[in-house]
Amino acid sequence: MLDSIRQNSQSWGVKLAFALIVVVFVFWGVGSMNGPSNSAVMATVNDTAIMMPEFKRAYELQMSAIKARFPGIDEAQFKQLRIGQQVMQGLIARTLLLQEAERLGMTVTPVELKTEIASIPLFQNAQGKFDPEVYKQMLAAQGMSAGTFERQFKEDLLTKKVRENAALSASVSDEEARDAFVYASEKRSMDYIMYSAVDFLKKATVTDEEIKAFYDKNLGRYAVPAKVTVKYLAITPAGLAATVAVDEAAAEAYYEENKESFRTKDQADASHILIKLDENASEKEVAAATAKIEKVLKLARSGKDFGKLAKKYSEGPSAPTGGELGTFGRGQMVKPFEDAVFSMKAGDISEPVRTRFGLHIIKLNKVEKARVPAFAEVKADVTKKLAESEAADKVTPTLDAVMELMLSGKSLEDIAKEQDLALVGSPEFSRDQAQVVIGVAPDAVEELFAVPAGTTVDTPLESNDGYIIARVEDSKPESTMPLADVSASIKEQLVAEKAVELAFEAAKAASAKVLAGDVAGQPKVKTTPFVDRQGFVPGIGSASDVVKAVFDTTEKKWMGPYKTAAGAVFVRLAKTDEPTDEAWQAAKGDVHKALLERKKQQMEQSFVKSLADKAEIKIKNNELIDQL
Repeated sequence: MLDSIRQNSQSWGVKLAFALIVVVFVFWGVGSMNGPSNSAVMATVNDTAIMMPEFKRAYELQMSAIKARFPGIDEAQFKQLRIGQQVMQGLIARTLLLQEAERLGMTVTPVELKTEIASIPLFQNAQGKFDPEVYKQMLAAQGMSAGTFERQFKEDLLTKKVRENAALSASVSDEEARDAFVYASEKRSMDYIMYSAVDFLKKATVTDEEIKAFYDKNLGRYAVPAKVTVKYLAITPAGLAATVAVDEAAAEAYYEENKESFRTKDQADASHILIKLDENASEKEVAAATAKIEKVLKLARSGKDFGKLAKKYSEGPSAPTGGELGTFGRGQMVKPFEDAVFSMKAGDISEPVRTRFGLHIIKLNKVEKARVPAFAEVKADVTKKLAESEAADKVTPTLDAVMELMLSGKSLEDIAKEQDLALVGSPEFSRDQAQVVIGVAPDAVEELFAVPAGTTVDTPLESNDGYIIARVEDSKPESTMPLADVSASIKEQLVAEKAVELAFEAAKAASAKVLAGDVAGQPKVKTTPFVDRQGFVPGIGSASDVVKAVFDTTEKKWMGPYKTAAGAVFVRLAKTDEPTDEAWQAAKGDVHKALLERKKQQMEQSFVKSLADKAEIKIKNNELIDQL
């Protein structure tokens, strides 16, 4: 892994290190991760040890961040990300930066620390001012002391200083920025001759032997994972909350002490109609889009049904639902859209608003201002929170009691009655689905698949915040979908692939004539609209090699053929649309800023790599890290 750090700092560099650094709260619980004891040294960076607790904290932080962003991600996908390796590389980078700060004599003064903490919105009240009580409440909610947080945050500020110092010399010239802007904003259209695969479908024949050969070669595609259904007792704070009686006076007292934490944010419910318009559109394109949106605005303000107008005219993904965007808060929409929404009154229809997506007409259906809800509104949530908090203390004694009853031979049904617990039945699930379906920790999942149906797992299974006692009701082993069930889809795929090959062969046969400029007798020459360098071309599809060829050339000569999902295509440059000087002047500041930030990141990454090159770095638990 050390070679990876030293040779591939561009791929991990500062981005990962500082993803760990800039997050305000570290999740100090270590969850279900098992491995060496807390005294184990995971790595050494020069004379500094990275200990197991530090690695666990960083690992759980990354896991939580990824789950929050991608709720549907499963265990197999997690393993593909190699989170363990990434986290270790990030911790090594952080350690190197802290060592460099010490070498340079950099410090963070108490005034700096106080000022930076006070600027964090999480610790501010409704007036945007730092509030010591909010600060204490937020830290307490994370189970963290002020001293621990401030030590961690002070280190964050130190690493930030080192990074900024490493990138002080970064600069961007006007010429460099202009070239980058033109490169990114330039559009081109192309003439093309498409040999469509559809025209060759009848000639594309597939035998049963070919279908069987494809099936045998790709059995992994048709694998059906092992699955189980279970009945289980959840010995968790949530599972035991029903056994706890919460006094209403206690709930109201908690509410009064923590009232500010219940404050809601501004929320809006809006619908919109979008007319798409590129950020760098020409004046002519802007005028056409404006005329279109003004026409729709006139209809909307004349009393026409806004939802029906959205379905008819909107070019956005919400058009089928009448332009409905649902409820959202500040920070969830692009800034011009957000500013317009939160300056409106319920029932208002806005003037056209331009964003990077195009021109919008917005109808504000409902708005809810930030407020502290009354106790009655949050009573159920407060009661549940207090019940779960008290129930957390009952997890261990309840687990002990349940295990004793199991050892005495009692069934889960009898245990559930005696302990006033709910016996829950699960739907069928696979290994990858176990954590989502019943909350069992990844390391404990295998226990459920190692016993036959009708067996109660004889050890408690660790869950996110407690334990699961489970009995496997039904168990299905891993299997493979029968060929008969998938042969039709395989045949369809192979026919499509053969049709593309036949189209490509036909195009190659005509290439001498076409490349010489003779297109007589070929499929009709068509012209695409202007496209950028992103790779998707209307009429052709996603074809990065086609786009690259058209943007690399200055000559209007036929090129190809190129194989695409739609068949085979010849292309030639038709027109070039470069951004105007007015567009450049309008974007100049943003382009400079973006390029300067990119240069700083590159310099920071190079700096961290140079520190790693000179450091003595030893990884102690590669086997464990590789498993994560």
